[in-house]
Amino acid sequence: MMTKHEFLREQFITLRDEIKATKQRSFLIVFFGLIAVPLISYLAVTNRDALTYAGPLLPFLVLIITVLFFAEQNALMRCGHFIRSVVEPSVPETAGWEAWLESRPELRRMDKYFAACFMIVFFVFYFFSVYIALSSDLWKSFRFGNKQDYGLYAGGVTYAIGAVWMVMTLVHHWTYCTTTRD
Repeated sequence: MMTKHEFLREQFITLRDEIKATKQRSFLIVFFGLIAVPLISYLAVTNRDALTYAGPLLPFLVLIITVLFFAEQNALMRCGHFIRSVVEPSVPETAGWEAWLESRPELRRMDKYFAACFMIVFFVFYFFSVYIALSSDLWKSFRFGNKQDYGLYAGGVTYAIGAVWMVMTLVHHWTYCTTTRD
């Protein structure tokens, strides 16, 4: 039978492995996003068929990449939060890594800068991709009666909802994605 100390040790090792895997996935998401979004944007703008069919989906790709990134950030901080609030207190008279980091906010500053930089870049990507998408013939082909502009309005509203949702998600999860404090 496993002792409490062995169990805590195994949990800590498992969580550290999860943190490593999460950091790797975050890097891959950022790398993929920084390559895929501009490349697909370029292909959509230079190829009329791609613009018509892939262009309207481009903003959703940016939203998915953004959600994936913040899901990984959330998982990373969740592991750190568990280490700080459950594992570290069970080892008395020892300064734990997560508690030590949180006692020095300047050491978590880069996590916030990285998340903010990602968000700024992907907001630019999002609004640029919305412009590309609304330029496509797909939205222009939606007609309601004699009104051709309704397709553009429908597309604009769809993408505006996406932008509002992205902002609300960011505001709601910002603190938890950049700190292990309660």
